[in-house]
Amino acid sequence: MEIDKNPLLEAWNTPFHTPPFDRIRTSDYEPAFEVAIQEQKEAIDRIIHNPAAPDFANTIVAIERSGERLERICGVFFNVLNADANDELMAISERISPKLTACANDIYLNNALFERVQAVYEKRGQWGLDVEDRKLLDETYRAFQERGATLSEADKETYRQLSTELSLLSLRFEQNALKDKQRFEMLLTTEEELAGLPDSIREAAAHRAKEKGRTGWLFTLDAPSYVPFMRYADSRALREQMYRAYLSIGNKGDEFDNKEIVRRIVNIRLQLAHLLGYPDYASYELSHKMA
Repeated sequence: MEIDKNPLLEAWNTPFHTPPFDRIRTSDYEPAFEVAIQEQKEAIDRIIHNPAAPDFANTIVAIERSGERLERICGVFFNVLNADANDELMAISERISPKLTACANDIYLNNALFERVQAVYEKRGQWGLDVEDRKLLDETYRAFQERGATLSEADKETYRQLSTELSLLSLRFEQNALKDKQRFEMLLTTEEELAGLPDSIREAAAHRAKEKGRTGWLFTLDAPSYVPFMRYADSRALREQMYRAYLSIGNKGDEFDNKEIVRRIVNIRLQLAHLLGYPDYASYELSHKMA
């Protein structure tokens, strides 16, 4: 595949610049990620080596714009992954997630880059910024602080290792939950079982069954199927069956069980919070948020 023909790397001449999903193939994602990651690295290098004194435009705005293409590709890929995942997309996510984490760490743990950000922040009252620009400056500075910029070199290496493991564990958690959810099916075969369901929901369930070569009405734990079934179905027993299946996603003690992953995620989050000077992960997350 030619990079210059990759729709993820082109300007989108679509209504409201929405992604051209009809042209995007699964094979387009990884090459697009590689190009966008390299572009952001080069943009960050230009900021660091800019001989001009750091100011709001050449540092803060430049950082904000450095990852625009990468952010756009991530938005497409991870939304598709969450909505319509398959084994190939999951394999791509496992290969690309560590690269995305490494790319982010290379930005936020870069001493020279943080020095420029800090220089701009320390003179924040001199730039004549409006409300939006001041917000961008504050958020950029805080992002560097909260992602390890002020740590020692040894602690930065620890942060890299923990954040990389956390991204992979979070991805594995999502994949296990998705695979477990996808394997549940409830096939109904009588009109009585459909009592209470609107015609549109019945038609969608019949179409779903037909697509899989089955006769009847097929319901799954996907939101377009699960939510209306739980809302409208008269059968308490069938609603309970669906609810219990949904409640047990990733918690069946098999290959898709997430309990150990959750334990490891919690432990890593606690280590990261301590590393950054917080007593627990909740304090870290709520440091500038409301509960």
